[in-house]
Amino acid sequence: MTHNLRVFVASPGDVPLEREALPRVVDEFNMSIGPLSDCRLEVIRSETHATPDAGRPQAVINNQLSDYDIFIGIMWRRFGTPTGLAGSGTEEEYRIAFERWNINPELVLMFYFCEAPFYPRSVDELEQMRHVLLFRKELEGKALTWTYNTSISFEADIRKHLSVRIPRLLQDKHTTSRSRAKPTDESVRVFADLWDRMSPDLQRAFNVAYNENRLAGDPGIQTRDLFAAMLRVNSPSLRQIVDEIPPAALPAPTPGTVIDTTYIVAERPWLSGCVASSVKRLSKVLPHDQQLTAADVFADIAKNGSGKSVVLLREHNIGPSEIDRILKQKGVQVIGN
Repeated sequence: MTHNLRVFVASPGDVPLEREALPRVVDEFNMSIGPLSDCRLEVIRSETHATPDAGRPQAVINNQLSDYDIFIGIMWRRFGTPTGLAGSGTEEEYRIAFERWNINPELVLMFYFCEAPFYPRSVDELEQMRHVLLFRKELEGKALTWTYNTSISFEADIRKHLSVRIPRLLQDKHTTSRSRAKPTDESVRVFADLWDRMSPDLQRAFNVAYNENRLAGDPGIQTRDLFAAMLRVNSPSLRQIVDEIPPAALPAPTPGTVIDTTYIVAERPWLSGCVASSVKRLSKVLPHDQQLTAADVFADIAKNGSGKSVVLLREHNIGPSEIDRILKQKGVQVIGN
């Protein structure tokens, strides 16, 4: 059975290249990934799917284009024209989508903001931009927001995001209950308390790992996700360790464009048992005058963890004694060792 998923696009009129890019990306998906996943996408846009009717114009669009599985919002410098119920049609469409998401979390809700520079030439343009910035501030923390600089980078980003998100959406539609981990009050508290004592490289690794899964609709971090993000961040001390480990014992670095905006502290992430235990264990022994680094966490999990990523290390003869040997050989000092 082929699953037909409808992608609704909401935006003011100043991002036509992005709106034109979406059908191209969807056509590529339908020709390549779609047949393998028994899935077909359809782009829903007011300029192609709405028909004339009586009533408030935005209400007509809302009624005719209300059936969709993925909502994609785009804004740059214009907010749009008031509709009578919201500051613009895009805002009204987003609020309807957000209400639907509250009822049905399987709805995919993503919003993109262009950061291409421009100089306002009138008070009206300046006011439009002010509304965009206020709206963006409101959305951060409520929906996955993403930034881009050109229509070309937008096209690359949306191609990746749809490829990542759709398998999760199909999985959710096939299962009546979700098996994803649940955050605990203790793990959330310990992680948040430790955040400001983490080094920038470790913070970035956690951000990348969390945001990749957040994008896929599963806001948490497995050990494999964190290891892949650590390898992407590529901190010097960690590199000295992993250079001594067979590549087959490690995941590939997180690929493609990534976002390292800090959502994880303001939200309630779930952490795998290995990651949660390591964070808790290291928080108890971290000296007050030191920062926790990616090398600290990697070495601790590699020595004390028990999940699939640690089992993979063991299969390649990377156990606690081998980690200790590498640390001594390379002169890498880690906390808790």
